Amino acid sequence: MLFDFPKRFEIELVSDCNLRCTYCPRHYVNNLTGYIVPELFYKLVDEIAKYPDRVVALHRRGESLMHPNFPELVRYTRGKFAEVQLATNATCLNKPRMEAIIDSVNFLSFSIDHPVLFDKTRVPAKYFSVEKSILKFLDLNQGKVKTQVSMVQTDATPPEYAEEFKEIWKGKVDRIRVYQEHSKGGVFGAIDEEKKRAMRKPCVMPEYEMLIYCDGKTGRCNHDWDGPPMGDVNIETIHEIWHGAKYQELRRQHRELLFQDPVCKNCDSWYPEIGVQGTGMVVE
Repeated sequence: MLFDFPKRFEIELVSDCNLRCTYCPRHYVNNLTGYIVPELFYKLVDEIAKYPDRVVALHRRGESLMHPNFPELVRYTRGKFAEVQLATNATCLNKPRMEAIIDSVNFLSFSIDHPVLFDKTRVPAKYFSVEKSILKFLDLNQGKVKTQVSMVQTDATPPEYAEEFKEIWKGKVDRIRVYQEHSKGGVFGAIDEEKKRAMRKPCVMPEYEMLIYCDGKTGRCNHDWDGPPMGDVNIETIHEIWHGAKYQELRRQHRELLFQDPVCKNCDSWYPEIGVQGTGMVVE
């Protein structure tokens, strides 16, 4: 079902990051050092706020809490949408940022790892420092913001680590997610050959979600790391981009399962239904 206006947005506050996670697709993209201009962010929020039932996520390729105006930006979304979401590596959490999140965000995901792996995979962060910050947030939060912890399961991750990770965080957060590693070799959204999904189906993302990078260019979804832009909100409205020729052509390719799009054609992380991907594990 094609919505007249995207139902969900990912607005990238920052493409820069303070970590060098070993499995992150950032390794295959150059010059990810951007920060959204506050005036552009306010303009986007004002356009989307005409549709208060929408979901807005304030993250993508970088660490959002690094933005020098983070508290002001996140508070500008307060009460304007059905849900405001945020993902963070938790290294930049301090009390002002925690308070801004609790004031304005509905769902917060902490991107971490199993304690044994963390210091090796999320360089140069240290597990016990990050864990301490997360626990401090949870204590301050008192259940106001729904929380999640997530880890990435790679070929080198012992199977029991995923179960141990769930046991560590069970009862402390609302949701636990184990992601399957993807985008190895710079093929964004692709997973290992032996783990590929059996039958390709049309992805709902081109009819449901819009990604807006921190420079105003727009992408297809969270697995679009540097594809050809679908539009530019500096010179077009969201509505114009959503109904433009590039989106119409992308939707046709998905309906017919005949892909020429350089991002979608090699992706294994497609969504056959809204909110349902079918890879990894989720515990609620």
